[in-house]
Amino acid sequence: MKKLLLFGALVLVAAGLVCLGIFTSKGSGDAGKLVWDDPIVRKSLMTFAYKIYGDPAAQNGRYFLSKIVFRNEGTAPVHDFSISYQIPDYVSWTTPETHADIPAGQTVVELYYPQLPAKVTQLSSQTTTTLETRIHWSDQEGKPQEQVLRSNVQLQGVNEIEYTDLPSSELLTWYDMFATAPFATAMVTPNDPVVKEFVAEVTKRTGGTMAGIAGGPQEVTRIMKAMYDYMCETGMRYTSDAGVPTKIGDVQTTVQTVRLPRDVIMSNEGLCIELALLWASCMEHLGLQSTVVFIPGHALTVVRYGDGQNDLIPIECTAITPMAVGAKEPVSFDKAVEMATGELFPQDSSKRPPEIWVNVQQYQKQGFRAPELPGIEIDKIKNILAQRSNHTAEAYAQNAGTGTTGTPATQGQVRKGYFRWSGAGNMVSVDVPEGWTRMENGPIPGMIFTAQDMETSVAVNVFHYPNLTTPTEAMQAARKGVARTGATVRIQSQQQKGNSIVYTGTTSSREGINQWVGVFDPTQNGVIGMFVGARKGYFERNQPIIQDIISSARMGAQGNNGNDNNNGPNQ
Repeated sequence: MKKLLLFGALVLVAAGLVCLGIFTSKGSGDAGKLVWDDPIVRKSLMTFAYKIYGDPAAQNGRYFLSKIVFRNEGTAPVHDFSISYQIPDYVSWTTPETHADIPAGQTVVELYYPQLPAKVTQLSSQTTTTLETRIHWSDQEGKPQEQVLRSNVQLQGVNEIEYTDLPSSELLTWYDMFATAPFATAMVTPNDPVVKEFVAEVTKRTGGTMAGIAGGPQEVTRIMKAMYDYMCETGMRYTSDAGVPTKIGDVQTTVQTVRLPRDVIMSNEGLCIELALLWASCMEHLGLQSTVVFIPGHALTVVRYGDGQNDLIPIECTAITPMAVGAKEPVSFDKAVEMATGELFPQDSSKRPPEIWVNVQQYQKQGFRAPELPGIEIDKIKNILAQRSNHTAEAYAQNAGTGTTGTPATQGQVRKGYFRWSGAGNMVSVDVPEGWTRMENGPIPGMIFTAQDMETSVAVNVFHYPNLTTPTEAMQAARKGVARTGATVRIQSQQQKGNSIVYTGTTSSREGINQWVGVFDPTQNGVIGMFVGARKGYFERNQPIIQDIISSARMGAQGNNGNDNNNGPNQ
């Protein structure tokens, strides 16, 4: 019996050794086999949004630059796996992501969120770069293996927005075509010093106090009206520029050049999306929640004043330029709100357009943060804004025809050294220095008087349109008349004063650019208009005489109080 047991034990030991040998032989003959799918690499990056691409938390990690799926299809582990990335000139080789072992049959997904430097925002146009991906692992014999993958990536210019990143095959609706519209919130910059100075100018009009959202709808409305009126009075204008359809790899998108709010402030003009982002920046700076709303072909801003679903005040940002919304006269703040409300909430709900509401605070909390902004000479910005405030249509309107400078031009009194001209049946009079060159019935239709100082280029031009009834019509007639000479008239701001409208603007011609202030007044005999201006550079330094002339002018029923035309200088 003992011999039988001993024999059985020997058989079991032998069988075990055979199994061990078979296992060892199989293990040494097989190995891990690392394979991967073609990398999914984003074809382009919006450089102003570089912080979004570097944040794995932004919209649950959707905006990775690269995604690679690795699998071990062997029968043994893959050892010493690591992966690292670089973007030459922008990102050096990253610290490798490592896995000591990838067991047989397992899958590993590697995502890359590039930590791009702020210098990418210095790119003014599209630039092609390369994403390099270095993959390292060890074979069954412990020998290191390495492979470097390369993919081209297009860096957009800092002001370029792509409105979708979906492949053409996935573009089924308007919403798909604007899938990346929320990236625009990274252009909302409430802490930009330029925005702060802009808001400071607005607050001056409210007595320097802003109660913010705590003040309720009345206070929020007051804030918004102050900003809207400031934009109108300082000549901010809406400009139009549609996006450009662009194909990047398999992505069919629309790329639009959109400037930051600071650039809109400095140029004093903007697209609808640029104006919407400026509004959002200013409202956020004041502690008010804002939403940028995209609808087909347009964007506007909605400001929230409470927690209720309807505690909203939408604003049609482009109404600062009346022609943009089909108006002939200046559009009031209340009307701009009414327009925006009608666009977003039409009475016939079936006509409500498709829309994307992008709450700025919510998205910025999700990682849609603004880029680092370059330093700027803030004193220069202060000076620019101060000049606009000092020489707006509103400021000129306060002094037009008041006689506040020198002796009032009334009751036939003509100051020494001045000449008073009157015309249009005594419906208009203006005092000009006696030594200026003067001429009646100028070369432009409707011009009935012109006077100019040849040394400083300061000039006065008076128009009369007996067949027109409104200042807006007369202004358009004057613009057309000037255009016949090859020049272009641009209106920067306008301000209603009673029945009159006071404008500021520029006239560009081959001789250069003239700045001017114009006053148009309806009378019982048509519309009277007067421009006072000078060459760019001379306009600012000659403000005393320009203001003096404006204050001396009399139009309409006042005229020159019945005095004869062309009264000579007061001796």
